[in-house]
Amino acid sequence: MADRLRRHWEDGWNERDLETIMAPFARDVVFNSPFVSRLTGDASKPTIDGYDPLYAYVAGALERAGAVRYTANAVYRSTDTMVLVYTCHMPDGTDKPGADTMRVDADGKVVEWRSHYSSDPAEISASVHGGRTEWPTPQQ
Repeated sequence: MADRLRRHWEDGWNERDLETIMAPFARDVVFNSPFVSRLTGDASKPTIDGYDPLYAYVAGALERAGAVRYTANAVYRSTDTMVLVYTCHMPDGTDKPGADTMRVDADGKVVEWRSHYSSDPAEISASVHGGRTEWPTPQQ
């Protein structure tokens, strides 16, 4: 399970392949990230519920991520969860560590995905977008 999820995650993000990223997720997946409320403008809701809204979110994230590259550094397994530790290689030359926790159901589909970062989302945005601390919308 963990190796399959690692490949989907790393290959999908680096190849900008939305279908590869989304393949392991269940229809009722719940996603949590410090970027959710920042991008939606609703500080009271840091989660996305369901496959279709997550699909739209990830599609937008792929556009906004630009030239960011990812390296999966380690995978830690438990009975129904895994933690993926990774490095985000930013266009400005900095590296930002992160970790994602994924919980799977009996069929091996991800039902919960939580992203964790060592930096504030504004700092990450500045590294990606030439000093701009807000995430641009796709039209910007």
